[in-house]
Amino acid sequence: MLVGRECELRRLADVTAGVRQGRSHALVLRGPAGVGKSALLQHIANHAAPGVRVLSTVGVESEAELPFAALHQLLRPLLGSVDVLPAPQSAALRSAFGMDTTPADRFLVALAALTLLSEASRTEPLLLLVDDAHWLDSPSADALLFVARRLGAEGVAVIFAVRDGSQPFPAPGVPDLRVPPLEAGAARSLLAHLLPDAAPAVRERLLREADGIPLALVELSAALSPAQLRGAAALPDELPLTERLQRLFRCRVTGLLAEPGNALLLTAAEGDGDLAVIVRAAGDTERALDELSAAATAGLVSLDPERVRFRHPLVRSAVYQGAPLSERRAAHLALADALGEGDDRHVWHLAAAAVGPDDRVAQLLAEMAGRSRRTGGVATASKALRRAAALASAPRDRARLLIDAAECAWKAAGTAQAEALLAEAEGLLTEAEPLSEVSALRARLVQVRGAIAHASGDPAVACLILLEGARLVQEDDPRLACETLVMAARSAWVADDPARLAEIAGLLARLPAVAPEVRNRFVTHLRYLAGPAGAANPDTRHGGPAPEVLDGGPAETAGTDGRKVPDIWLSGTDPRPWVWPPTFLPYLLDATEPLRDAHRRAVETLRNNGAIGSLPMSLAPLVALELVTGPWPTATANGTEALSLALESGQLGAASHLRAMLAWLAAAQGDGDRCRVLARESLELSAPRRIASAITLAHWAQGLNALAEGEPLHAVKLLGEICARGGGAGHFMLRWIVLPDFVEACVRAGESERARQALTDCGPAHPALANHPQLRSGWRRGRALLATGDEAEELFLGALADTGLSPFETGRSHLLYGEWLRRHRRIKPAREQLHLAEAQLDGVGALPWSELARAELRAAGGRPAQESSVAAAPQGEEQRLTARELQVVRLAAQGLSNGEIAARLFLSPRTVGYHLYKIFPKVGVTSRAQLYGRSFG
Repeated sequence: MLVGRECELRRLADVTAGVRQGRSHALVLRGPAGVGKSALLQHIANHAAPGVRVLSTVGVESEAELPFAALHQLLRPLLGSVDVLPAPQSAALRSAFGMDTTPADRFLVALAALTLLSEASRTEPLLLLVDDAHWLDSPSADALLFVARRLGAEGVAVIFAVRDGSQPFPAPGVPDLRVPPLEAGAARSLLAHLLPDAAPAVRERLLREADGIPLALVELSAALSPAQLRGAAALPDELPLTERLQRLFRCRVTGLLAEPGNALLLTAAEGDGDLAVIVRAAGDTERALDELSAAATAGLVSLDPERVRFRHPLVRSAVYQGAPLSERRAAHLALADALGEGDDRHVWHLAAAAVGPDDRVAQLLAEMAGRSRRTGGVATASKALRRAAALASAPRDRARLLIDAAECAWKAAGTAQAEALLAEAEGLLTEAEPLSEVSALRARLVQVRGAIAHASGDPAVACLILLEGARLVQEDDPRLACETLVMAARSAWVADDPARLAEIAGLLARLPAVAPEVRNRFVTHLRYLAGPAGAANPDTRHGGPAPEVLDGGPAETAGTDGRKVPDIWLSGTDPRPWVWPPTFLPYLLDATEPLRDAHRRAVETLRNNGAIGSLPMSLAPLVALELVTGPWPTATANGTEALSLALESGQLGAASHLRAMLAWLAAAQGDGDRCRVLARESLELSAPRRIASAITLAHWAQGLNALAEGEPLHAVKLLGEICARGGGAGHFMLRWIVLPDFVEACVRAGESERARQALTDCGPAHPALANHPQLRSGWRRGRALLATGDEAEELFLGALADTGLSPFETGRSHLLYGEWLRRHRRIKPAREQLHLAEAQLDGVGALPWSELARAELRAAGGRPAQESSVAAAPQGEEQRLTARELQVVRLAAQGLSNGEIAARLFLSPRTVGYHLYKIFPKVGVTSRAQLYGRSFG
C-alpha cells in the first residue's frame, strides 16, 4: 500500500504512458534509506501498461567491483539478439559479459547496450528499473547513464533509485525526482493500516521515531511484541534512526545466525544471490536450504530456485556486520573455494578474507585489474589495485600498485582519489629500493600527476611536474622520458610558455637514440614553436622556414607553403593523447588542409572503433581547422558533440577550448547571446586553471562579437588584452591570429596609434609572418587600414594575393578594400570588391559582415545579391539543419543504414530514424534514395 505518494505516482505514470507512445524518458528517484523508492519501482513494475516489457537490475555492494555485473543482469533477457548488433558492438558486449576475450572499450559497450535496447523496443516498449543504483559497478553505471542521456524516439524509459548518503551517483542530464519522507498525515494513515489495534501512545512514539520513513514504520511495527503494541510492555530506547534500524535488523536475524557457516551469512558475504554458489559454500545443501527458507519465512529474504535476495540492503548489512570477524572471514574462504580459480569473484573473496600481507593474493588482484582495464572497468581495476597494494609486503610493490591504481582512478574521473593514492605511493618510495627502480616509479608517479594537472588543473604546473619526471629517467629509460617530455610540451604550449618549449626541445634532442622515431617527430617543431622567446638558446633560433627534421627522422607531409608537418600528426590512429597537437597548433603550422583531412580520417577511425573517450581530444583540433577551412556547420556539429563528450568524461581542458571556439563561431555568425554564454563558461573553466590558450580564444570570441555588434571601442578593450603590450590574455602564438581583428577594431574606434603600435611590434621580417600566408595576409590588411594612397591599395591587393586563405578572412579583406575604394570615390571597383565580399561572407554564414557588405553596396549605388533582411534571408540546406541533423544527413547521403549511422554517432537507430524524419522536408526530399550522392558540405 503506497500512502502519501500521489505526486510521485503521477510522475511515474506519465513515464509509462510516454513509452507506449514512443517517447523515451530517464529519471532518478532520490531519497533517504527506507523512504519507499524500491516500493515505487515495484509498483510501477506491477502496474506497467499492457505491452510494456519490464527489465530490472539491482546494485549490490559486493558486486560494485565486478565490471558490467549489473548491466549483464539487466540485459540478460535480450542477449539472444546480440548478433543483430554491428560487429564491433557485439564483440564489445560479449567481451564485457565474459563471452569473449577481445578487449572492449567501455564506451563501445555502452553504445552496444543502447543499440540492443533500441532494437528490442521495436517490438515492445521497454521499462528499465535500476534499484540501489548507488551500488552499481562503475562500468554498468557509466553505460546506463550513457543510454539514459541518449534516449530519443525509442520508447524506452530508465528509472534509477538512489539512496541519500550512500555512494555518489552523479547523473548530469538526467532529471531527479525527490522522494521525501511522508508527511505527518500520510505517515499516520500508513501506521493505522499497519497497526489498527495499537495503543495511541505506541503509535505516537513510532511516528516520532520513524520521522516519516515508511521502512522504519514497517520494520519497527513488525519487531514489536503484542504486549508492546498494546502498551503492556516498554518500547525500545530511543536511538538515532540509522543505528535503530541496524540494531533492529540485527535483533531480527540473531536467531538465524546461531552457527558459523550459516547460509544467511554466506548470502550476505556472497552478495550476488547465486543460490548454487551459496549452497556449495555451505557444504550441507539441506541445512542451507532450511536456513534460507526460515529467513524467507521471517521476511528477511526472497528465495527462488536460482537466487536469494535480501529484502532490503540494511538487512544484508545487519547480517554481515553483526557477525564476528572470524565468521565473516570463514564465509569468504568458503565462497572462494566454492567459486574456484578462474572466477574474479574467487579473487575478491580471497582478498576479503586476508588479514595481513599476502603477496599471492595481491598478485591475483593485480592480474584481475589488468583484465578489468582491458574491458573498460578502470574503476574496478583501481579498487582491485588498492586492495592489492594493501596486501603487498614490499614498499616498492605497494607503491607500484598504488600508482597503477591512481592512473585508473583518474581515468574513471576520480581525480581526488587519484591524487590521494599518488601521495600515499610517494610516501612509500622513501622506503623502497633499489634506487634505479625507485627512480622509474617516481617518474611514473610524476607522469600521472602531471597528466592530472594538465587535464583538470594548471598546465604550467603540469609542465614543471612532467619535466621533473622526465629528468629522473632521461638516462635509464629514455622512452619514458621522451613520452613525458612530449606531454610537458603540450602543457607548455597551452600555458603560453615558449621558453619551456625551447628547453623541452633541447632535452628531447639530447636523449639517447633509443626512441628516435618519437623524438625526431617533435624536436624540430618544438624549436619552431618556441620562436624568438627561445632565442637565447642557439639551438632554438629560426629566421625563416622551420628547420629540417633531424637525420633519421620519419617522413613528413608538406603544408600549403612547403613547410613540413610530422606524419605522427597525420596518422590519426595512435590512442595516446599526447601525440595529438594542441588546439589551433595545426593552423599555426600552416598545414590546415592535410591536417584537417587527417583528423577527419582519425575521427572516422575512432567512431568505427567506438573509441568515444578519445573523440574530444581529436575533435578539438579538427574544429579549429574547420573554423579556418570550413564549412562552419560541420565545425558546429563536431564542436557541439565534442563538448558534450568532454564534459561527460571530465576533460575540462578540451571543454574550455571547445566552448571558446563555439563562442567565436557564434560571434562570426551574429549570435551574440550564445557567444557571451559560451565565452563566459569557457573562462569559468580556463581562468582558475590558467589555461592560457583557452583564455585567449574566449577573449578573441568576445572581441569579435563586439566588432560584429558595432561596438569597436569595446572590441578594442577585449582584443587589447590579447594583442597590446601588457595585455593579460595574450598567448605568444595565438595573438598573431587575433592581430587583424584588433587593428580593425582600433581603426573603427579612431585609435589608429594603438593599431600602429601593435603592427610595429610584429614587423614584416618576423618569422611568424614570413612563414604563414594567413598571418601575412592579416598583417597586410591591417597595414592597409593605416596606410594611404597607392601604399594602401598595394597592401590590400597583397592581402588578397595568397592562395588557400580562410573564406571568412578573404571575405573581410574584400569588404575592407571595397569600403576603402568607395571612400576614395572609385565606385565601380568598390562594387566589384563588395559583391565578392557579400558572396564569400554569405557562403560561410557570417551574417554581420555580409550585412555590412550589403550596406556598403547600397551606399555605392549597387544592388546586393540578397536584398531581403537577415531574418527573412533564405538559408542553404546546411543552415536549416541542426548540428546533429547535419551529421546524420551526410552519412545517409553516403548510403549508410540507420544502424551504421547510429554506430558512428553514438546514437540509437531509432533516434537516427527520427532525425531523418525531420530532415526530409528541410532538404526537399521524400525518400532516403533521394539523399544518396548529394553533398551537404
